[in-house]
Amino acid sequence: MNNNIVDLTLTLGGDHITPVPGLIEVETSPLQTHQSHARSNTKLTLPTHIGTHVDAPYHFIESGETLENMPLYKFVGDGLLLDLRELSKPKTSIKLEDLKKSLNGNTIKQDQIVILFTGWTSSKSGQPDYYTGGPYLSNEAADFLVGQRTKAVAIDFPIDKHPATPNSTITDFPVHRILLGAEIPIIENLINLHCLVGEKFTLSALPLKLKGGDGSATRAVAFINS
Repeated sequence: MNNNIVDLTLTLGGDHITPVPGLIEVETSPLQTHQSHARSNTKLTLPTHIGTHVDAPYHFIESGETLENMPLYKFVGDGLLLDLRELSKPKTSIKLEDLKKSLNGNTIKQDQIVILFTGWTSSKSGQPDYYTGGPYLSNEAADFLVGQRTKAVAIDFPIDKHPATPNSTITDFPVHRILLGAEIPIIENLINLHCLVGEKFTLSALPLKLKGGDGSATRAVAFINS
């Protein structure tokens, strides 16, 4: 692997992905095989929100934009990594003061992609408590990111406190609603973020151009500026 390119993506169909509660897992089945057709073609079934993926505004905002109509620059740009490993705790909100402390005197520039790094996905993805046991972002911290005109927010933890059942209501998932309501896409479930600490880099997380898409799997990568 090129040392200047860091793969931030979970493997679809691998063992280290926890399905979102209430959604299906990744399923594959052969359509053609080397034995039957001298080539391989595979049927892929998956929800739009699994593994490393992008949330479009329409995911939680009924009037929000869908993926095929979103400008590509929303998913590619200069990244700013906020290291929250010493500040985040399981089942505890990440507060505005935590974000400001992790900035370490830096400021968020307009149109940067802010990456929130806790280490949760790398250590816990694939386990049953991934969505119920992790840290989550406070509403105040989400409002701050909106106020900074952040282009996108990338995470390695469940950004919202998940409700007790998959049957959510309009009062659940407030951080999703804050960010997506401001047309800020969310890039979820990144790994290998430790490789970006102290680096300047460009993040790319282009989703599939899916008609009516509320979200999509992405191959998220970071290009380290050298």
